[in-house]
Amino acid sequence: MYKFETFLTKIYPDFTTAFTTNMGSTPNEDYNCCAARWSEFPSTDDDHVALDKRTVKCSIVHRHVFGEKRWITKSFTVNSPAMRKILLKALDKYQDLNMDLKEWTFQPPYEPLVHRWDQLATLRAEIKDEGAEKEAADELINFLTPITASAVDHLAKTRETKKVTFEYIWQILPPGELAVTKLYGVDAVCRIVKYEKTEIRRVPVWIIHLEYVDWNGENCGFATTKTVISAFNGFRRVTVLPVYPLSFEENVTEIRQKMIKRGHKFEKYRGYHFLTCSGKKVLIETSEERTVTGRVIIDAFAYYSSHNIPKPSFRSLFDEEETSKSSRPKNDSDANSDSDSSDSEALVEGNELKVVVTKATDVSRNENFAPMTDEHCLLAIPWVKGMDLKTKEWSKSLKSLYAETQVNANLVCKGQFLVDELEEIVWNDKAFENLVLPEGEKELVWDFVESKNMANYAYDDFIPEKGIQPGRGIIVLMFGPPGVGKTYTAEAGKTPSIWNWQTAERSRVPLYSMSAGVLGTQPSEVEKCLDNTLELCRLWNAMLLLDEADVFLGARTNEGLARNELVSIFLTKLEYYQGMLFLTTNRIASIDRAFQSRVDLFLPYHDLLPPARRQVWINFFNHIGRDKFEVNDADLDELEKLKLNGREIKNLIKSSQLLGYKSGGRVDAAKLKMLAQKRLAALEKMQD
Repeated sequence: MYKFETFLTKIYPDFTTAFTTNMGSTPNEDYNCCAARWSEFPSTDDDHVALDKRTVKCSIVHRHVFGEKRWITKSFTVNSPAMRKILLKALDKYQDLNMDLKEWTFQPPYEPLVHRWDQLATLRAEIKDEGAEKEAADELINFLTPITASAVDHLAKTRETKKVTFEYIWQILPPGELAVTKLYGVDAVCRIVKYEKTEIRRVPVWIIHLEYVDWNGENCGFATTKTVISAFNGFRRVTVLPVYPLSFEENVTEIRQKMIKRGHKFEKYRGYHFLTCSGKKVLIETSEERTVTGRVIIDAFAYYSSHNIPKPSFRSLFDEEETSKSSRPKNDSDANSDSDSSDSEALVEGNELKVVVTKATDVSRNENFAPMTDEHCLLAIPWVKGMDLKTKEWSKSLKSLYAETQVNANLVCKGQFLVDELEEIVWNDKAFENLVLPEGEKELVWDFVESKNMANYAYDDFIPEKGIQPGRGIIVLMFGPPGVGKTYTAEAGKTPSIWNWQTAERSRVPLYSMSAGVLGTQPSEVEKCLDNTLELCRLWNAMLLLDEADVFLGARTNEGLARNELVSIFLTKLEYYQGMLFLTTNRIASIDRAFQSRVDLFLPYHDLLPPARRQVWINFFNHIGRDKFEVNDADLDELEKLKLNGREIKNLIKSSQLLGYKSGGRVDAAKLKMLAQKRLAALEKMQD
């Protein structure tokens, strides 16, 4: 009698009699050990049906095939309800596993059983009472031990050597395991959701599905990504793979603490934040990586709303709270539900990002800042979305296509700054003090700004039918010749080399500065850009500086219909703007009469008088360092007489610094005065 028959005889005593009654000969289609075998049925289909009925009462049906001169397990099916109950607990939330669909049949290499072997052993140990459940657990473990022994031993060997072959990648990356990978080029800890082996361009690959914690401007949740491991020969060190278990690191505790600390910073920077950043950014339009040094706005809500991009919909962080801890791996990680259904996908640096997108229907903030656990912080993405205020560029994640894999080339745009490179702003209260204005005007400017910050004063339009509440904004028009400090008034602290210290420095709010030329010339384009800019300023309570706004302020004529439309659009937008707006122009005489009535404060600027020029020189010297300039009071007496504006003084300071490098970084007064006189001489010739 064949070994297969012997096994069935042991677990089903009546099998031999039934099998040998009315025997007939049928071709052997299932077993390749011989050309034919005896059966009591004329067809193999009937044979299979009858065999299934006879084995349904067996606790386990173990199937063999003969190959390589020995009997090899082909599969086994668990029929015992008690055993199934134990397996359900141990294999709960194991990626796509549905034992009912698989008819409780397992095939080599038994991945779920190998990955959850420790859980099975734990469940067996937790059953204290002798009885049917204990007996079923013992029988199940005793049956599985020799079948899974080679794989379990192989995994132990891999953990010892920390090297793995491509074939056995699945062993070290079970669902629920914490894994190290890169998100946009930066190390991060994710959690494995599932794995799958397939081919891309005829190259075998393992695709590892991961999840991490992200913020969409409204909620935190689990987003997903894919990492591809391409085929390789021989052994490879586990820690050089694109994704590998955190447990294979030498300093697991140190890495966990570092990631949790960064995650708490991520948690802190949810919502709107005005910060400084010194590091790198990636541009939205070109995917070009650039350095960033200066102030940034961190605000995912504004990113999605201003770009009309549907925000991602993540799986809730707290879906897991009600699930049983016993169903999870015991390796510092939680099991996962399959969260990648109905996802749109995007490749990023070897990782394929996947999110469920939902159409935004509400532009008002509704942010949920529920506290994150240490486990959530451990899994937090190291990037946050934001805008570089200096360049007005929303940055985003790297768009690096996995050239050899090409799983999906679509990209979900994201604005990203590295969390570790963000710091709180150190405010410069001297910026406003350095502003040179005639007696009383500086205080007048501040009174307007301060009253706007106290805001929500009771003023409204006399015509409620307009629907929107106009009149709540403050518009300041600064006019005069170039270089006399109009822009500086708004920035309140522009330095000789950078525009870091902004007007709002004293107000502790952002200054959104832009040239009118950036808005464009086509009416529809201007309206869209202006709407977006004004909305961002509203969201951030930012002051808006629109420099060189002459094209929007000029009087309308019968000839320039296109420009008239631009002026009309601009006037309408300003009427309903609710923030603080600074405008600069060099042509006050030509502004439209309708615009004049909308201005709250006119600030005229004139050529600097000697005392004002002297103060500007002193301000620049103090900012750079008085010890770097060999300038005394007599030199200042000469410098203040030179008819230079603030911008020209700034440029002279910069030029003199370049010359001063040859003399140990010090600038003598003679060189400074020589540069100033040459500039004045050149300006006189240009005027002639």
